[in-house]
Amino acid sequence: MEDLAAKVSAMEGLQKPLSWQAVQQWEKEDAGTAPKRKRLEVVAALFDMSVANLLGGYGGSPVAVLTAEEAVPKGYLNIKESIVRFTGGDGYIVPEYELIEKSTPATYRESWFREQRINPAQCKRFKVDGSSMENTLFQDDTVLVNMAETNIIEGRVYAIRYGEQLKIKRLYKRLDGGLILHSDNPLHHPQDEELSAEVVAEHIAVIGRVRDKSGPGGL
Repeated sequence: MEDLAAKVSAMEGLQKPLSWQAVQQWEKEDAGTAPKRKRLEVVAALFDMSVANLLGGYGGSPVAVLTAEEAVPKGYLNIKESIVRFTGGDGYIVPEYELIEKSTPATYRESWFREQRINPAQCKRFKVDGSSMENTLFQDDTVLVNMAETNIIEGRVYAIRYGEQLKIKRLYKRLDGGLILHSDNPLHHPQDEELSAEVVAEHIAVIGRVRDKSGPGGL
């Protein structure tokens, strides 16, 4: 601990070793807000962890807050945004996914994927288009979709192929094998679109379950 205190003191340019009392005072001053970047660096060093790991703990968010200059730290991974196109052939509609190289990637904690039992290699990020899922999802928000989860759990939100369109809806099963596509926005018409089993078989395919969202929507 003495070596660590000396390391932190040198980083801060302090004339004497950093004390835990000083850290406790910072906590009081920063109560209810995220500490300043410099203080984050000091506290992260005290706990022998990266700033990204420390930031990842705020509010339980799986996404790290990094500046443009920071490299992706150990224990994190980037997932870029994708677009999907549906092409027809031999009676089937096939999704084709393309990374948007110029998109700003989201940096996720690997530990979050382990906690949720999600394979990040099976995940893609898509941009929300439209207002039908407000106040859950807003125009231009992005969602993380686990494409391995195609079995429908009642009332969960999924990305689906509806004909040749990507839609994000809350799904409910009907007794006859059909589906109810629920829009969270009560102003959207129809809020509940009921599809028969025949329509589902012909026009619907579940791409995956929405497991995270990000964006300024609603702010």
